[in-house]
Amino acid sequence: MENLFLVCLVPPVSIVEDIDAIRNYISEEFNVYESLKRPAHITLYNPVKITTLEMEERFFNTLAFATYQDSFMQVLSHFGSFPSHTFYLNVVQNPGIMNLQAQIKTALKPLKLLPQTDHFKYTPHLTLAFKDVKPPVFEEIIKTFKDRKFKREFLVSGFSVYKHVNKRWQPYKEFMFKNPKDNPKILDLFS
Repeated sequence: MENLFLVCLVPPVSIVEDIDAIRNYISEEFNVYESLKRPAHITLYNPVKITTLEMEERFFNTLAFATYQDSFMQVLSHFGSFPSHTFYLNVVQNPGIMNLQAQIKTALKPLKLLPQTDHFKYTPHLTLAFKDVKPPVFEEIIKTFKDRKFKREFLVSGFSVYKHVNKRWQPYKEFMFKNPKDNPKILDLFS
């Protein structure tokens, strides 16, 4: 048994349709297709390979503890890049998304699913083109979008887990937020 999972935020369908229109335009105009192999998403935890049923169960049980969070508004605003390989939609940093990502990372850390060297600074983004983008094409994409505007916002009230099946990422499980006051891990001396 070997499964690959991705923990992420997926915007509402209407916003995904707008994002997919941009991704399709980039693919057709610049002959880059790698980003179309993935759903439009904001990664919260890097993809992880799980090889046992026991570890898979621990993974999902642990994620359930990261659901004690208040809903928040998430804004996608304009374009950005990681030079010279990834072009993306900016995901505006706010306490909601930063706390959610930190909560998931902290909850899953004891499972040792990621290498110990994984100390990256979390920069939330929604990828539009990457991997098969060569530097000259990257520059053309940047030039094409430098004056274009994009802004959408949506309510985040949970997160998703996608599973890699038949070379495609498929929705697998949804985790809806629960009231933080109901978190059994929080002890209150006065309750």
